[in-house]
Amino acid sequence: MFRNQPGVVLRFQAKPGKGDELFKLITDLHHTGDPDGPVDWVVSRDDANADVMWAFEFYRDQESFDRHYSDPVHDEPHQRVFDLLADEEGLDSSMRVGVHIVSSS
Repeated sequence: MFRNQPGVVLRFQAKPGKGDELFKLITDLHHTGDPDGPVDWVVSRDDANADVMWAFEFYRDQESFDRHYSDPVHDEPHQRVFDLLADEEGLDSSMRVGVHIVSSS
């Protein structure tokens, strides 16, 4: 991991009882062999809510990040993720925040 490496922080609230399915799908999607996919990533479960996933993804460079998120081949798998997310009023919303590394271990 290096300074200015582009990435995203994702917080996904699964529909009640769909957390395990969401975690499996997200993990499987990180093993597709996409050359523009994340090169460093972590998928974490929220200690306070088993249906909340936090993911941290980092990409080789800005160009691979841009190609990955604009490639229509990912539309269907990403839609499967969205279909698992809570959309009911009163549940915490999901988020996607673009980030760049400042420092790492």
